[in-house]
Amino acid sequence: MTIILGYQFEEYSIPLSFANRYFILESAPDGLKVSVLHHQEDNPVFEILKNEPVGSPYSNVVNSVPGVFAVRENSGRPVYQLQVGAEARAALILEDGSELEVRFSKDKIQAGKLEADNTKFAGGIGVKVSPSGRIGIGNYLPHGLLKWFQ
Repeated sequence: MTIILGYQFEEYSIPLSFANRYFILESAPDGLKVSVLHHQEDNPVFEILKNEPVGSPYSNVVNSVPGVFAVRENSGRPVYQLQVGAEARAALILEDGSELEVRFSKDKIQAGKLEADNTKFAGGIGVKVSPSGRIGIGNYLPHGLLKWFQ
């Protein structure tokens, strides 16, 4: 068990990082639970917590359909759309305005044409996507963010 910003997480993985956001995946008896942690220097916040939108001072989360979230920065620029079901699907909005689809489950991650196993080691990220769309396998949480994990 890990506590992140005061919230308890059991058997989680961090399959995806994009635009200073870390997608946290948990398996639950009623399906997948996805949380999105937005790293803002010394004030990280959850945008989505266990499939529920949470008020963030840095972004706007719209949840018009159950299990589907559209996230925009306060400037109005779209960042990603997340859909949670049997697997999670994220449409990441790249800096040129195009979308990159990433799908992840408790076992696999697919980002564009890349397919990898999901990782479950402490502080490890499965796939990191840059704003330009470059995809990298494996990374670690920034040191400044790790202090919020207990």
